[in-house]
Amino acid sequence: MAARRGKRGRKKSRASVFYSVTVLALMAGIVYLAFTVYGAFAPRASREEPVTVLILNGCGVSGVGQKAARHLRALGFDVVDYRNADAFDYNETIVVDRAGDIGSALNVARTVKTGNVIQQIQETPLEDVVVIVGKDYERFLD
Repeated sequence: MAARRGKRGRKKSRASVFYSVTVLALMAGIVYLAFTVYGAFAPRASREEPVTVLILNGCGVSGVGQKAARHLRALGFDVVDYRNADAFDYNETIVVDRAGDIGSALNVARTVKTGNVIQQIQETPLEDVVVIVGKDYERFLD
């Protein structure tokens, strides 16, 4: 009988180890996702000088471009200009990396609370990042 209890004990211990490993893996995944959402693993800007930003009003609401420019300037970004986009049908705000510095573009994207970041790298960009303000502008502009 003692031998049978030993085998059962081993089975329980294997199941216990499997359960523990599964819980630890899930916890590690949750921690990783939390840090990713808050930008802990995001690439950092590759330079020291302020990022130059162009704001485009893509939602058609009067004054949104100017408000966005003031907001980003107050946070230390070098907003070089603001004007209307090519259309007013942008539902979501988009951040465009023009200089090949994805870390800076992601920093701007976190500031305007969007996950929409694309790269359109130009050989000699006039600005580092373009922000096309969409109809979701209330997320970052009070």
